[in-house]
Order: sequence, then structure tokens, then C-alpha cells
Amino acid sequence: MASQGWCADRLGDWIKKTPTKRAKDAKDKLEGDYGIKLKYSKAWSGLKVALDQIHGKYEESFHLLFNWLAQLEISSPGSRVEIELEKVGKKNRFKRIFVALKPCIDGFLAGCRPFVGVDASFLNGKYTGQLASATGVDGHNWLYHIAFGVFHSKTEDNWKWFLENLHSAIGDPPGLVLCSDACKGLEKAVGAVFPQAENRECTRHMYNNFMKHYSRDVFTDHLYPAARSYTEGMFKWHMKKIFQFAPAAIDYLQEYHPRIWYRSGFSEDSKCDYLTNNVSESFNAQIKDLKGLHLHELVDMIRELIMEKRYIRKKIAQKWAEGILPGVMKDLNLISKNLKVVKVKVSDDDFAEVTLLDDWNNQRRHTVDLKNNKCSCREW
Repeated sequence: MASQGWCADRLGDWIKKTPTKRAKDAKDKLEGDYGIKLKYSKAWSGLKVALDQIHGKYEESFHLLFNWLAQLEISSPGSRVEIELEKVGKKNRFKRIFVALKPCIDGFLAGCRPFVGVDASFLNGKYTGQLASATGVDGHNWLYHIAFGVFHSKTEDNWKWFLENLHSAIGDPPGLVLCSDACKGLEKAVGAVFPQAENRECTRHMYNNFMKHYSRDVFTDHLYPAARSYTEGMFKWHMKKIFQFAPAAIDYLQEYHPRIWYRSGFSEDSKCDYLTNNVSESFNAQIKDLKGLHLHELVDMIRELIMEKRYIRKKIAQKWAEGILPGVMKDLNLISKNLKVVKVKVSDDDFAEVTLLDDWNNQRRHTVDLKNNKCSCREW
């Protein structure tokens, strides 16, 4: 008597409230609620019918992407959306989509540092492709959504197509930085599309890969400190310690991690010293419950998420006074309290030589130029 239709009727409201549940969960629920024994296949087919009733059929989702695009062109003109198809026999098949909403593009260019984290994560619905993202940080160091897209796999061709569309959306902002993990296809695509950009590798991914091959204390003591060092001298000091213990470790880094993963190699133009691609990880955490949706629902739910996040931040920002942002002031105050300043010798209105003690109580001198926002410590 427990047909797939009967199962679907009783699972509809439940799956709406808990969209990440699977067939085993549906089987357990029906057996518990009605005191019956149910075959897994019956629970699976009933859940599929319930999902189709809620979301529409999987095959229809690809056609609905074009309806979604048409509506977006009305509601958010100037947004960049590209849908590409490929010919399979006599039929057209979905290949990939890129989405950059106009407010996201404008906000990034007007108010964000030129830092872009690029990443992709698996979708876990019937379409098991990749959800790609380009994310940044706003003035309060919060995750900023720039663009997203969907393609089947992380090939160089797909990454190049995604980045070409991103380039068309944001252009070449001065000091542009692109940060990602170790992915050969993505590395090559970044170099081809953004040849002038600073190509950083996420230090956390580099470190995890490195420690699979080298796991002694000397690497723990010096690799991350080398990455965190702002000056070339400190970076070389830490790397020398690694070289003295294991010269092959340096060869490994040069061969498998040739991109910039250390602060002493960062340009000062971006004003962003991020070692990791955590902004991409934050985006992946935000959308983890959406990754099983049909494609037209996925892109629209991400649009809704971005829209609501922007509104919430607008309401928060309206309560702040003019001037430096509260989070920035907090960081400045914390850093200032921990400074061990020995003396300050002024040479001009906006120019001074500052002597202070470092973490090892050694005296260091730095030249501070307030007019041009520069300091020889490079942390600024």
C-alpha cells in the first residue's frame, strides 16, 4: 500500500523544511512515523517524486536558466551572465554558466581592495559539476561576493572561460591579486587572462601539501613564520634554517609551489596581506545547503543570499559614525598597544624614523611616510 505516490505525499512538507535529507533519512522517517517496513528503493523513488513536485524535473532546470536570465536582465540590468551550450549529436546540452551581478561589480570596483579569491567546490545534486566563485573582502574584512559560475569539471578551459568573463566584468584594477589553491589548470588560466595580476597561492594549502612530505619540527618552526615575514631579510633567515636541515625541501617548494605564498613577495599596491584563501572557504560554507538544488534554483538562491547579505550590511553600516570603520579601529588600537616604541625622530611634517623592539627584544628602525602611507616594515 505504501506506493511511491503515498511516500511522496508524506515527504513533501518534510523535505521542504530539511532539503539536505537523503533517501535513508526518508526511509527512517516513514518507518518511524507509520510503524511500517519500507524498501530503500521505495523511499528513494518517493523522495524523488516529492523533490520533482517541489523543484520541477531535473531536465527542465536547464531550460529554466534562460527564463531566469531574462528576468535578471529586467531586474538587474548591467549584470554579466553568460550561459554556454555544447552540441551533442543534434541536441544542445548545458556546458557552463557565469554570473556577476551589477551591484557586486560596482561595489568591488568602488570600495574593495583588489583581492580576489578563486575556488570551486563539488555540487552534490543530480548534476555533479563544480560551483566556481570569485570572492573578495570589503572595508570591514567581511566576505564580499563578486561572481560565481557552474561548469562540469576544473579543467584549464573551464577556468579560462570563467576568468575571461570575470575580466570582462571587473577589468584590470590596479594592484589586482588573485589567490587560489594548487590547481594547475587554474594557475595557467590566471596567467593567461590576468598576466599583470599578482598570482598568490593559499599558504594553508601549500603548507598542508608540504607537510605530507616533510614533517619535522624545523619545518613547523620556520615555514609558516617565513610566510608571515613582511621583509625579505626575515623570510630568507627562516628559509635558510629549512635549507640547512633539508636542501631538498627548498627544491620541492620551487618545483611544486612556485607561486607567491609569502608576504615578503607581496606587492604593497593591494593593501591586502592575506596568506590564505579563506574568503572562498567562507563562501563554500554559506552555500553548502544549496549544492543539491537544480541549477536554476541554485543560481537564484545564491542571488537571494547575496541580496540579503548586502541589505544586512547596509543596515549595519548606517548605524556607524563617519570615519574609520569600527573593526579597523579595533585592530589599530590592538596593534598600537603592543608596540614597544623606543623613540621617534621626526625629519619632516609627515616623515619620521621610529625605533622599536621586535618580538625578540632586538631594536629595529623603520622609516614612516604618513603622506604616502608607507613604512619600511612593509606591514602597512
